[in-house]
Amino acid sequence: MSADRLIKFELSKLNVHLPERRLSLKEALSSAKPQVVSRDGSVHTFKREELEFLAGLLPEADRDKLQVPILIALEPKLGRGTARISGEAEVKVVSQVLEKELTAVELLIYRPEVAILRRKLPTTTQYLFLW
Repeated sequence: MSADRLIKFELSKLNVHLPERRLSLKEALSSAKPQVVSRDGSVHTFKREELEFLAGLLPEADRDKLQVPILIALEPKLGRGTARISGEAEVKVVSQVLEKELTAVELLIYRPEVAILRRKLPTTTQYLFLW
């Protein structure tokens, strides 16, 4: 097995916590028990107060665009302690949570900001490991 294939295999094991399918914020808010099923079959439940906090940051028309959990992508090529947030609605929300200026469809955040984001949104954010 080549080194790249081995790394991708190991990363796939690290990412078993990710959902099979993400929910829109609108779907999650309308659910009696907002949750997703992870790739390993476990259930990940969202806290309603986090969902309502996110809803307060977006106009109602954009709530179907925001996908939860918001993925915090960690990639070696970004550099140590750097993570990427992708998606228009996701970037908009994370920018507001971190009080950063909205500049692009993708947002790079750094270790202290990741810690703040995870502290404020523990159930509606998850790490994504990439190579």
